[in-house]
Amino acid sequence: MRLNTEITLNRAYVNRAVEISRFLAKCWKSSYRDIINGDYLSSLKDDHWVAFLEAGIENNTITCITAEASGGIVGVTIAGNSITERYPDDGEVISLYVDPEFIGKRVGHSLFERAQQSLVDLGFSHCIVCAFSENVRAVHFYQKHGFYMVSDNETITMGTQELPYVIMR
Repeated sequence: MRLNTEITLNRAYVNRAVEISRFLAKCWKSSYRDIINGDYLSSLKDDHWVAFLEAGIENNTITCITAEASGGIVGVTIAGNSITERYPDDGEVISLYVDPEFIGKRVGHSLFERAQQSLVDLGFSHCIVCAFSENVRAVHFYQKHGFYMVSDNETITMGTQELPYVIMR
């Protein structure tokens, strides 16, 4: 799918797992520097998501889509079977990250729409997303796409830090 003359969306396969994991690590370190403890973020390895990506893509439990410009990956979304225990029968947009230079260029919107379509194609009738409570930009983004909070009192431990997050459906 072509967004414009410079950005394309492509389904990713196992051979891209290392590159995608590296992009996700870079995005986490940038996006969450004011939310997640710096010690945790600095310990996050570039290959942190490789095993998850390889297994999910090989087993068809996730669909990974990249947004690419001439310089490489500028956005990634991962959608598939819910990894959120409270909604085991839903589809989930597990990840959605856009390079800061491409925010505001509709890359995130295009990736999110494509992720949702992949869940419909897999037969899911409901979709959830999770976002850190302090990530106001993400919460507003999902609300613009018609999602509403179904739980706003969840927490997850990252290193030694308890972080609140919301579940939206």
